[in-house]
Amino acid sequence: MTLFRTAYGNTRSENGWRMCTRAACERIYVPGADNQYLAAMIVRSGPSEIVLRAWAIWYHRNVERLDLYKAGVGDDWGWSEYNDVGNSNHLSGTGLDFNATQYPMGQRRMSATMVAKINEGLRLFEDNIFHGRNWNRPDEMHFQLNHGTASGDGASAKLIAFAKRLEAGYLGLIAGATTPTPVPTPTPVARPTLRRGSTGADVTYLQALLNRMFASYSKLTVDGDFGPATESVVRQVQSRSGLAVDGIVGPDTWRAAGVR
Repeated sequence: MTLFRTAYGNTRSENGWRMCTRAACERIYVPGADNQYLAAMIVRSGPSEIVLRAWAIWYHRNVERLDLYKAGVGDDWGWSEYNDVGNSNHLSGTGLDFNATQYPMGQRRMSATMVAKINEGLRLFEDNIFHGRNWNRPDEMHFQLNHGTASGDGASAKLIAFAKRLEAGYLGLIAGATTPTPVPTPTPVARPTLRRGSTGADVTYLQALLNRMFASYSKLTVDGDFGPATESVVRQVQSRSGLAVDGIVGPDTWRAAGVR
């Protein structure tokens, strides 16, 4: 079983973590959320999973619900096999996007109250989590393990110690057990074939996903309307992925965009 890989010529993501395969990851379960909408929240196993799961739970309890988008598709994302940003932390399973369709890249939409609450959480997590809002080009949906949390092919002593404290009851987020709580299997969400003229929640999901995964050339308005601009981006994804360039989003194109 292969756990590590080179992605786009990089062995490590922006935060210093080793690039990994899906086999090195597991899905997060958030108590109290509708986890069928969180099916794409897949992260690196081990102390990284404990800390990112705790952050997701804290955010869900204290900032806003993570299953906020209730139209049949989820917009909370983790590990990905592909990404237009070649050193993306999603490629190492150490980044999460929360309620992504509501927070387009490059914009600051969160209220001052939300930002203050998130900053309180970041302090409680002792610099182990970084918020993408703080980049020069804001990315409010994005949270990741911070620099200094990786060592070699795994977690740093700092992150391991923090994960152990969480398991011991710090912040009351992780039910201090050495054996993880069994994770319910989310209900699979069927991905329909989309093409020009399609509308609705699945198109909204697709547009937000394209903007996230292929940020250098996908600057779509997330409006749920599959028009010429969306088709143009889809054709670029297909061309760069070696697929038939027809502008139609079927199973192969969904996979190229990181959806399994």
